Amino acid sequence: MDADARTTATVAADGAARVRRTSASWVAGGLVCAALLIAGLAARRPASDARTAGASSSPPALAVPIVPVRVRAMPVVLEATGFVVSEHTVQVRPQISGLLKRVFFTEGDPVRLGQRLFLIDPAPLQAELDSARAARDSTRANLERLQGLVQGNYVTPQEFINARASAEQAAAAYRRAAITLSYTDIRAAVAGRSGGLTVRAGNLVAPTDAAPLVTINQTRPIEVQFSLAQQFLPRLRSAQAGGALGVVVLREDGAGELDHGSVVFMDNAVNASTGTLTLKARVPNEREQLWPGQFVTVRVQLALEPHALIVPETAVQTGPAGNYVYVVVAGRATKRAVSVDRHQDDLAVIATGVKDGEQVVERVPTSLRPGMVVRESAPAPPRARIGLSGAGT
Repeated sequence: MDADARTTATVAADGAARVRRTSASWVAGGLVCAALLIAGLAARRPASDARTAGASSSPPALAVPIVPVRVRAMPVVLEATGFVVSEHTVQVRPQISGLLKRVFFTEGDPVRLGQRLFLIDPAPLQAELDSARAARDSTRANLERLQGLVQGNYVTPQEFINARASAEQAAAAYRRAAITLSYTDIRAAVAGRSGGLTVRAGNLVAPTDAAPLVTINQTRPIEVQFSLAQQFLPRLRSAQAGGALGVVVLREDGAGELDHGSVVFMDNAVNASTGTLTLKARVPNEREQLWPGQFVTVRVQLALEPHALIVPETAVQTGPAGNYVYVVVAGRATKRAVSVDRHQDDLAVIATGVKDGEQVVERVPTSLRPGMVVRESAPAPPRARIGLSGAGT
């Protein structure tokens, strides 16, 4: 019995051991499978994360204002900065030396042509005139006396000739003294506006003085001098052949009109150092809004261009290679070189580079680069887009 019991116990113990070994194998296998599954998932996650990161790193389309290139009738207006010059500037100087007795105007006031301005003490010159008159009268009387005597041969012909020469010299001296006396009364040689006085009554004046007594500038009419690039010379000549070239004079900032006039002078040569041509325009200046030396903006209208390509002035950028715009093609900004004919009223008239209807970026942000994806932003206010729509397009 004891032997059978021991045998049974041994068999039971071996079975239990096999069961434990089998269970351990299953557990180990499960752990290995779990590890492999986790490793596989971990291996796939970076690729998935990379794809997600790649998708999220694509930049969004840049919002920019976009406008079409338009064709419309545009006046050919050339604009330049000029300055006002007086057509007649007179420096009033004494022609004789003497004591300045009186000043008959207030400096800065307008003066009329022929208006009395200054009086130099006339007393010394009046005395010289009186002496010259007496000498003239004496020699004239002597000549008349000798004229009767020479006919009766009481005096020689030579004596009569000498007397006549003396009379003529005395008469000339009298006229010269009268002219010199007239120089004491100084009058305005031109109508205009007086400048500042450089001398006051009671001072001695002379023709050799460095400064004039006063300077008078004609202000009505007045002229505006300006320069235009030589490339416009053919247009200027063509327009001038059809009549007077009209001009509009505006404030220096171009904000308001001051007067209208016409071109009265075109230089006969281009300035070789600047490549510009000098012109002058005359305007009435009845309200005296223009002052000599004042800077202004001048617009010269040459003709009407019926089919001008226009874009907003802000669309044109300048780089090392020249002017360019960003044209939107298939949702991307493409940099394109353009040739600008002129700028006018916040618009740029394009000579070459774009076509009617093409879309351009109106205001270029600093972040925009060629090839970037763009989309149209909210429309600009109507004031900013003036000239690009409506009649005439």
